[in-house]
Amino acid sequence: MEQLFKPELVKIVEQFDSKNDCLSYLVELLSDTGCLEYPDRFLAAVKGREEIMSTGIGKGVAIPHARDLTVSSLRIALCRCKQGMEFDSLDKQPVHLIFMLAVPQHSNQAYMRILRALSEYLRIKENRDQLLNQTKEEDLFHYAQQIEKIIRPGSAD
Repeated sequence: MEQLFKPELVKIVEQFDSKNDCLSYLVELLSDTGCLEYPDRFLAAVKGREEIMSTGIGKGVAIPHARDLTVSSLRIALCRCKQGMEFDSLDKQPVHLIFMLAVPQHSNQAYMRILRALSEYLRIKENRDQLLNQTKEEDLFHYAQQIEKIIRPGSAD
């Protein structure tokens, strides 16, 4: 089973000019790992999902995601945005943690399980604080690995 998080998918950035810049950046990271056949198509799917309803779930967290035929393996890109950014979140607060899920078309059950588990994990203030307090990408990746153990406990897809 492939890792959901990879070191090159976990970044700390100062800020983004816009939500679209953030989404494009995360899609590019995912594309660089080889899990997206057509990054532009996947980005369009993510933006389409955002138009229906923002994935800014509140408390400084957003989980943009899309399921698409062009995704070869389930992956998550994680970005900690130091300045926070407008994401049309449910609570209208700026977003600091963005988890982008790239999901293969056939992975519906695993996708729903992971999305639910990730949302539940991030509802806990201490868990969010652990991520927000990291200043090095290696340390943030370490926490991402811990999250993966919790949200995907040895289950095969």
